[in-house]
Amino acid sequence: MIKQNRILYRCWQFYKALFPNLNIDLWQREKNKADSRLVSLLEKLGKAEKSHTLRVIELIEKDEGLDSSLKAELSDFALVHDIGKAITKPSLFFKVAKVILKLSSDAHCIAGCRAVWHLTHNKKLALRILKHHVKPNPDNFLKKFQEYDDLA
Repeated sequence: MIKQNRILYRCWQFYKALFPNLNIDLWQREKNKADSRLVSLLEKLGKAEKSHTLRVIELIEKDEGLDSSLKAELSDFALVHDIGKAITKPSLFFKVAKVILKLSSDAHCIAGCRAVWHLTHNKKLALRILKHHVKPNPDNFLKKFQEYDDLA
């Protein structure tokens, strides 16, 4: 049953990558909340990555069990967590292969960490970007974030 659910989830994920539904107005509003030094890099994200980011933010915002400060911190992080994909530009082939072959998706984490450090010198944010796919994640913030990232 779990394997069947995972297959369905991966099919949904692939569909979302092929046919992303991007709300441009919402993207502009969210992007404007980002550190101004990161905005040009956020704009280089593909439509699928921008759509994914908005889905993660939406899940966080809808979670009534979160206190407002954690919700804000998670949403802010959601906006930039995949910023490295603006540099690595994962191809559709890689996205499919990653699902089928369970390939590592560390390249965008490393690229994002380096870019954020170079642009902002924000060590905490850079390290969170670097480690946001580590499983099991010893960082409670990233563990919580990954729940939303995995659902979106």
